[in-house]
Amino acid sequence: MIPEQMLKNFKKEIKGEVYDDDLTRGIYSTDASIYKIMPKLVVVPKDEDDVLTTIKFASEHKISLLPRGGGTSLAGQTVGDSIVLDFSKYMTNILEFNEKEKWVRVQPGLVHSELNKFLEPYGLIYAPDEATINRANVGGVVANNSSGSRSLVFGKAIDHILEVKIALASGKVINLGEITKEEAQKKAEQEDEEGNIYKTLIEILEKDEKEIIARYPKVMRRVTGYSLDEFVEGKQWNMAKLISGSEGTLATILDLKLNLINLPKKRSITVVHFKDRLEAISTVGKILEHKPSAVELLDDNVINIALTNPATKQISGFIQGHPGAILIVEFFGENYDELLEKHKKLETDLMKSGRGYAYPYYQMDDPEFDNVWEVRKQGLGLLLSVKTEAKPIPFIEDLCIPIKHLPEYVDRVLEFCHNLDTKVSLYAHASVGVLHIRPILNLRLQEDIDKMRKISEFALDRVIEYKGSWSGEHGDGLSRSYGIPKFYGDVIYNDFKKLKTAFDPHGLMNPGKIVDPYPMDTNLRYGADYKEIEVSTLYHYRKEEGFSTLINMCNGVGVCHRVSGGVMCPTYKATLDEKHSTRGRANALRMTISGELGEGDLTNEELAEALDLCVSCKSCKTECPSNVDVAKLKSEVLQKKYDKKGYGIREFFIIYSDLMSKYLSGALSGIVNAVIKTKIFRKTLEKVAKIDARRILPYYAKYSLVRWYNKEYRTNNDKEVVLFADIYTNYHEPEIGKAAIGFLDKLGYKVILVNTGGSKRPLISNGFLRKAKQYSSKIIEKLQPYMDREIPVIVIEPGSYSALADDIPDLMDDEFMAKILKNSVVSIERFVSDLVTSGKVKNKFKSTLKHHVIHGHCHQKAIEGMEPIENIFKFVEGTFEILDVGCCGMAGAFGFEKEHYDLSKKIYDIELDPVVSKLTTGSTILATGFSCRHQLRDFSDKEIKHWIEVLS
Repeated sequence: MIPEQMLKNFKKEIKGEVYDDDLTRGIYSTDASIYKIMPKLVVVPKDEDDVLTTIKFASEHKISLLPRGGGTSLAGQTVGDSIVLDFSKYMTNILEFNEKEKWVRVQPGLVHSELNKFLEPYGLIYAPDEATINRANVGGVVANNSSGSRSLVFGKAIDHILEVKIALASGKVINLGEITKEEAQKKAEQEDEEGNIYKTLIEILEKDEKEIIARYPKVMRRVTGYSLDEFVEGKQWNMAKLISGSEGTLATILDLKLNLINLPKKRSITVVHFKDRLEAISTVGKILEHKPSAVELLDDNVINIALTNPATKQISGFIQGHPGAILIVEFFGENYDELLEKHKKLETDLMKSGRGYAYPYYQMDDPEFDNVWEVRKQGLGLLLSVKTEAKPIPFIEDLCIPIKHLPEYVDRVLEFCHNLDTKVSLYAHASVGVLHIRPILNLRLQEDIDKMRKISEFALDRVIEYKGSWSGEHGDGLSRSYGIPKFYGDVIYNDFKKLKTAFDPHGLMNPGKIVDPYPMDTNLRYGADYKEIEVSTLYHYRKEEGFSTLINMCNGVGVCHRVSGGVMCPTYKATLDEKHSTRGRANALRMTISGELGEGDLTNEELAEALDLCVSCKSCKTECPSNVDVAKLKSEVLQKKYDKKGYGIREFFIIYSDLMSKYLSGALSGIVNAVIKTKIFRKTLEKVAKIDARRILPYYAKYSLVRWYNKEYRTNNDKEVVLFADIYTNYHEPEIGKAAIGFLDKLGYKVILVNTGGSKRPLISNGFLRKAKQYSSKIIEKLQPYMDREIPVIVIEPGSYSALADDIPDLMDDEFMAKILKNSVVSIERFVSDLVTSGKVKNKFKSTLKHHVIHGHCHQKAIEGMEPIENIFKFVEGTFEILDVGCCGMAGAFGFEKEHYDLSKKIYDIELDPVVSKLTTGSTILATGFSCRHQLRDFSDKEIKHWIEVLS
């Protein structure tokens, strides 16, 4: 450990953040790989000065350094017993852009997709298209020499690096870029660190150029070791190419100058379906004759999961029949006529040779086009979403085999694994011979750890035999560095060591990778000695198969690290803090149940800190490919906290919010509403219950929906539906309930309003699971007469629907009744959508608006998506748009809490305000959630309604 006073002095010098606590260090001890190493310290630099201060501190005290971005490494490059430098929070700027010359200079923490978003209006992109493009940092893309599906056309990161500014382990800053051999010779005469780097490289090339030419693989996807082959056979020298693929083992990247290319004008895909995967693999060569931009393989393992996983099942309609594999074949072209011709030629060729059985074709403006690519990008997460301890493990997934040998290689690896009684899944870049083969192993068993080593050694021998590349795009890291000496031989391996020493004399830069590697079967996240504490729970976790199983579903691929798009994860987008991401929270939970944090009872302060900012939006339940429902896990943890430590006044208000709504609405509402908006009340409430004084509590209605219904509602309709009287509709916004009843009545239904006392959503989201479970019997008692008669129970409020359809059934002990409840409730959007799509409604709905702007609740998006409401508004007179935004930031009680108000506002400002503020004056926003409507009224000048209020 670093001495306390030394660390204290260092922290004073850093403008960013420095963490030495167990929680943060533990969260950074893993990435998307199978490895885990606890760092000594985590530094989040604010600027270049912070980086250099950290490097000099590490150099002075001989502590190793590990530069890190999005932490999406699959080979363990971004874990180590080092000071971790996380660039992803602050060092994300575009420093310089030259449209005419097609280059950009950026800081290393910039997310790749955000760079491309900036470039899109100029018709340009930064070319590598790695699957993690929406969270991978550009510095990591270069340091890993990443590529992606379209590397046939786009190449690798090394092909687009122009210059790089780096800091050596000593703190010396140098710039690397194109240089002539004569200029390099002059540099080599310098009596300093920079001169020694040039001198060493020149000596290596003069002595071993022939060996480099002979031993380096000739396949395009080669990222094993250092890129010495970029300096032989008369190639233009670019010293920046030594940094690309070096995995942070040579220096720290400070900024990068990158080459840009033109966006393809038009794209199309043909999805070729095969009955088995070996037929698909053997067809790749024939497809390549047609010069596609990409050929991607998904096998039946990925396909079957995609068809059932909540994150992808709604976008997998392009899959026809029951294929053993599909090949996604993409073409670039000037126009769609050209692309259609390419498709027809491909289809005709394949049909003549009896290859494949279906060939659906999609252009880039077809919705299915994006769906196909999204399923492909989710491939890794889908494979890892299996709930068993045995999972598809990455360690031989990155080998590149020449296409002519690919079928034979795959066949031999599958046979070897079969002989070890090990199943295999595979997917990815068939076009360039990089099939991500993943043996399914349980790394908690020593037997399977031994199998992993055997399979890796077998694959290494085969890649040497076929003259392929040991690493094709995911790098060497902890998985494959051990094989580099055998792959290249002693001469080149010793050259690597010389180069490493020239850059990093004391071995401080990301040790254990490329040279002097750690054994590939050590430092495992789990391992044979991994143990977990048994935790008693209130949820049954029937679908997830256990509390710990749900936690361990997180594999670290980091979809939750997107900085834009989707809903997940609102608090990460607002804070850019690893701790406040879904991955960070899952890591904190895993550390707790494995005994690394607290005493295993889930009440330690570190875990509470990690979960505190979770807004329980449930987006991780579906947008995370592994469906890690952190909201559910958080509720369980909060219940443990209340059991041990009790709760305060604010929690008292939450527990009894339904009773308060019942008794404060109606006759008292006028007085109550007048009081709750006064400053003295709000200040008092803030002091007593920590409800932020800048908020006004929801107003209470002059009458309840139940009262109005009993007094006013009459109908001659016979066909019955139940309308669930949630707390918000009943006591705060009965006008929405009235509109819903009137709408359903006009559709020919007799509406039966049932008041169960609410869905208990506030109790569930705030961790009072035991009370919610107790109330579930009352809910069943009230609804059972109608459920027995199979009368649908319609729910207006999305949070109430998710409680009744998802949470309460898993709290109930009676599994049979839980299934009945789950199958009986239906959102009002789904109910009306089904009527429309089935043709039961003949005439289009009328509206009081000409244009409809719709904002969906997070739970709505998580549980069933926005398709139902889209179907409805396709059947409404006028136009509509569904806002492509994330969470509004209110999240029930979260946005009212004093300690969370500012973050709630920041989430709104990031997600909704940029869109809402551009709407024309007088626009009406149709928000489906009670919390969303409140937040929009607080922070926008638009009229806010529920969509049911404007239809007739």
